[in-house]
Amino acid sequence: MGLSSIAQPAHETIRGVKFAMRDGGLLVPILVAHAALQVIEWSPPGSGDYLARFEKHRDRLEGIASKKHLRGQIEGDGSIVVQRSDVQLAT
Repeated sequence: MGLSSIAQPAHETIRGVKFAMRDGGLLVPILVAHAALQVIEWSPPGSGDYLARFEKHRDRLEGIASKKHLRGQIEGDGSIVVQRSDVQLAT
């Protein structure tokens, strides 16, 4: 079973955009790297807008995170990290 979307707001960190999804009764932290957001929608370097790009493409990014979870591509701390290569493979 894949991860389920929840209405938790996302927030920007130094590494990317962080949010959570649900695996049954557990919350799974998800990080979408800045590089992944740059691939999904390009903008000039230094322009930021990462949170806005994330919200615009949230459904797609949640789908990528859920598939990584199903494949067992889980970090040691239990989180899922969506990288540039994950977005490129999903296109």
